[in-house]
Amino acid sequence: MSNSHFAVVDIGSNSLKVTVVDSHGLKELGRSTESVRLFPSGETPVRLHPDKIELGAQAVARLVKFAQDKGAHKIVLLGTSAVRECDNREEFSAKIMQLCGMPLTIISGEVEARLAAQGVRVDPVYANYRNILAFDLGGGSLEISKLHGKQCTFARSYPLGSVRLTSQLQSRADGVIDEQHQLSFQGMIRSQLKDALLNEAALDSLLVGAGGAFTAIGLYLEAMGEAPVAGRLPVLRIRELKDRICKLTTEERKQLKGIPADRLDIMPAALLTICVLADLTQAEAFYLTHHGVRQGMIQLLIAEDATHS
Repeated sequence: MSNSHFAVVDIGSNSLKVTVVDSHGLKELGRSTESVRLFPSGETPVRLHPDKIELGAQAVARLVKFAQDKGAHKIVLLGTSAVRECDNREEFSAKIMQLCGMPLTIISGEVEARLAAQGVRVDPVYANYRNILAFDLGGGSLEISKLHGKQCTFARSYPLGSVRLTSQLQSRADGVIDEQHQLSFQGMIRSQLKDALLNEAALDSLLVGAGGAFTAIGLYLEAMGEAPVAGRLPVLRIRELKDRICKLTTEERKQLKGIPADRLDIMPAALLTICVLADLTQAEAFYLTHHGVRQGMIQLLIAEDATHS
């Protein structure tokens, strides 16, 4: 096996992230995030604004430089929901190629869900669990995958990302979201998840949550003096936070402890979505993972490297 280190840049809807690992995938050498919200709100056809193309490509270039500084020789740039849905993704790809000299790989929703599942499977915290139902909630999409041992038996992507849905969540002028709007919003999510058969899928499974919203819930609980034990995010606490955040005005939300500022505006939509997932699975808790698409892709790179060496 070669000694080249691997890096994967995940170009998401709400942020861009890179993870760098050693050539055996055993040690993480670094990770970095750029807060650039690529996902365009409510426009049809979906197009990336020229400013976003520029900002996004510059951010990718900084993440590539970060990875190279950490010794990464093999770097993959992954475009997920925000990029695959845009009419002008070719312009974005060309700009990235111009700045980085690297191609952008745009993946389908199913591939994204399968990579996310693979990422969860290699999280050492959950290595001993045979059955896992994983939810990767991003800005543009929600990936749901079911793991049975090493097999991924279900992998699907739904257009239910928190940035996307925020434009559909109605609120008062001050940002407060009343009960009626919460219920109609959740009804819309439920209808989109009918084919996922989550009640059945959740039987005998550990429910694992990935993505910025689940991470933010963990940070909030920590700030409240209730740091998650073994990654456990109690659904009761998630519901309390959902109720609390929906009652607050946009200004009042800024006082909430723990939740990153660049996430505050999309947290109501994210929490309402997670509460629907809890209803459909009858979950008592979700378990937080920081493993997802990037770690899944890294596993593929390692396997590829092993067959070529």
